[in-house]
Amino acid sequence: MGAKKLVSTYIDEVWNNGDLDALEDLTTTSFTYHLGGQKPRDLMGMKQFLSTIREAFPDWQVEVDDVVVEGVLAAVRWSGKATHLGPFHGVPATGKQISVSGMNFYRLEDGKIAQEWEQMDSLGMLGDMGLLPPT
Repeated sequence: MGAKKLVSTYIDEVWNNGDLDALEDLTTTSFTYHLGGQKPRDLMGMKQFLSTIREAFPDWQVEVDDVVVEGVLAAVRWSGKATHLGPFHGVPATGKQISVSGMNFYRLEDGKIAQEWEQMDSLGMLGDMGLLPPT
């Protein structure tokens, strides 16, 4: 599978469908996920994180807007929507729809994803949830 197809499949199967088996199939055993300033997550930590996201936002769906591949690195710009229907970092469900966007970088190794770095518009997400004062 080519790099663009690998990354697109990963986003669709893992992020959009919450498929934890696909997470294992598409990543290396030493996979590491980095989100903003949070502590890196290994494969088990990523499974727990994805389960938390799916509980809070069961309809989480993102679209890949752009993919750029150079060597073993891939960059993705994405955007999407979800509804806050479960607890999220101590915040009870608001029922509000959020818009979310971000950029991820991936390091590929032997046809699988070895590392993922994510930066997303967390402030916009919190604003859509009604947790920030209007600007």
